[in-house]
Amino acid sequence: MVDVKKRTLQWQGNLELARRPEDRERQYPPVEATTAPRHYEISAQLAARLNAEIASYNRHRNALSLWNALAICLENKIPVPDKLSEFFLDISQKLIGFARDGEKQASRSISNLVLGTISEDGGRGEFRSFQNIEKEREIVRRTGDIILQRIAGELPTLRSLEAIYETVAQEFSVEPEHVKRLFRLYEADAGSFGFRELFKAATSPPQVFASGLDTTHARPDDDIHSEDQPD
Repeated sequence: MVDVKKRTLQWQGNLELARRPEDRERQYPPVEATTAPRHYEISAQLAARLNAEIASYNRHRNALSLWNALAICLENKIPVPDKLSEFFLDISQKLIGFARDGEKQASRSISNLVLGTISEDGGRGEFRSFQNIEKEREIVRRTGDIILQRIAGELPTLRSLEAIYETVAQEFSVEPEHVKRLFRLYEADAGSFGFRELFKAATSPPQVFASGLDTTHARPDDDIHSEDQPD
């Protein structure tokens, strides 16, 4: 007599093996109910990364910065800030709406929906813009790295911010004034997570935030922008 249950399990197993590896990896476990509270920490460095993406979106209105912020949250298993959650919830609801309503032009609208654009090029301009933004941030990161090295006494020959700007400008084939403008702009966005604070955080325990992120703007006359020696 045929064991139907055994035969069914064998068939399911063979079906699973017949799938492509990438398809087998796309199986997701069900959600389990739990009442246990979840705790999380947001270090100063992590908050600075998120704030940089948020500030970048506020300045350039490029939704890829918000997608990058979402990726940072997911990678580090921390809650997505409320306003960002609203952005992605709106996209999700509209995508589902396209399917439910039988939207005929959905495929042509999805890229603009996901990227927050209204252009006809499928958001290609947003990708180019994001590449430029990434280059700007690389310049700022490099400037900050050199400043921290100078503070640590590793680069005694660079005795002023102007000298550091010139060094970075040569590395990226841009003008020192461009480096200076970008560094000041991004430092203002970083607020209390500017390079001085991050330097302190590197030698201190992680800062924990119960909710939200620090979006304090640096004062224009803050001594962080002094052209004297970094230390």
